[in-house]
Formats: sequence, structure tokens, C-alpha cells
Amino acid sequence: MQNQAYKQILFRTNRRKQMIPHILYQLSRIFGDGPLTNQDCRQITDSCSSLSFSDQMRVWTRLICLQPILKAINQYIPTTPGRIIDLGSGYGVLSWLLASSRKQEILGIEVSLPRLAIAQQITKDIQNLTFEHGDIANIAVEPSSTILLIDVLCLFPIGTQQRILFSCADSLTNNGILLLKDNTTIPKWKFHYASLEERVKLFLGIYSIPTLEQPNYLSPDTWRNLITRSNLKIRDEFLVKSLAPYPGIIYICQKSS
Repeated sequence: MQNQAYKQILFRTNRRKQMIPHILYQLSRIFGDGPLTNQDCRQITDSCSSLSFSDQMRVWTRLICLQPILKAINQYIPTTPGRIIDLGSGYGVLSWLLASSRKQEILGIEVSLPRLAIAQQITKDIQNLTFEHGDIANIAVEPSSTILLIDVLCLFPIGTQQRILFSCADSLTNNGILLLKDNTTIPKWKFHYASLEERVKLFLGIYSIPTLEQPNYLSPDTWRNLITRSNLKIRDEFLVKSLAPYPGIIYICQKSS
């Protein structure tokens, strides 16, 4: 009887583990269309299985947001040899997915040591991916063919945002691409929800040090002006179409000639 009960518990546990990637994949579709697959979700969940449940949840939460970002990367970022730098790489999920599907060298920069530790742990077996500790507001960006700024500029005041963008422009190689994704101010209901959620995260110190500061979401016009004043030209831009309550916008930028 005890052996049978153990088998039933093991069966239910394995079934739950098999269901989690499928659930994450279905949730990812709420955030928009993209190339993320059920198999990708399974590989990510396997890679973080040694983490605490709370840390696994943090990785999963980031994973489900990536469909439109991966779609934009596949559309605009070539797979030719070069370096991709992910500034503010967080838990390393996006870098993990890129490194596992591309031959390019991927470098993630993250200021939060707990996030950095998780990123390094879940990607330790990937050869073309490395992470470094650094504050993107105060580091010199290495020369790169691609630079990613994903949901990170909103954490800085506009002067620091422009300094980071100038640094990125200086570091782009010829015909290199900066892909900037952040939140904007339209539609208003998404803007107000996302602002409230981000203020809570900042207050709790989710990113690094607890603070009462507010996220710096900019209007599309302000984003455009900030980008073009930073020695960058906008090749394309589009609002993220999704059912999720986040007013995402993506800019594809290159160095001004």
C-alpha cells in the first residue's frame, strides 16, 4: 500500500511538472504573438528546477512576457557573427533563449546580485553566454553589433536614460542595431496599471534597493526625441499588441550617420 501511494504521489508530481511548461506557454500568448514554443518553456523550467519555488516563479513570470520581444529580435537582428549585449539582463531568460538558438556571443549585464546569481545558475551549461555584474548607468558598453535595452530605461531619470543611449550609440558597430523595449503612456488604462505595479516593485526592492521613486514611462513622442538626441536614428517603431495590461513600445534604432 505504501509503495502504491508513493507511486501515485510521484505520478501526480511528474504530471504537474509536465503541465507547467504548457501553462506558461499559454500564458505567454496573452502578451502577444511570437516564436516562443512549448519546448522552450520546458527547457527553461528544467534549467531552473534546482531553484527555490519563489525564484522559479520569478523566472517564469519573466518568461511569459517575451513573445513580442523575441518576435522583434527575430525580425530585425541578423544571426550573422557578432556580439549581442543585453543591458539589464535580469534573470537571464531572454539571453538564455537567444544563446540557445543562435551562435552569436551573448553578454548580459545586471546590477542586482540576486538576479545575477539566478541567471548564472540557470545558464551555466551554455557556452556562448556570460553574465557580468554592472550598473548600466555607469559602465562603458563594449563594441557590439546588437544592444538590447528591455524594460530597463524606465528605472532611470531622463538624463540618465539619455546618457545610456549615448553610450549605446557610441558602442554600436557599423549597421549595428539597438532594440529598445519599454513602457509608454498609451493606452492610459495600461499606463496607470503598469505604473502602479512598477511602483510596488520599486518600493519592495525587487530590482535592487527599495525606493519610493516612480517608473519613468515616456510618451511615444518623448521616446522619439530622446532617441534621436542620442546620436541614434529610428528604423522602425511599434506598440506591442497584447491582452496584457502593459503599454509596451519597441524601437529599432541604428547609429546616426
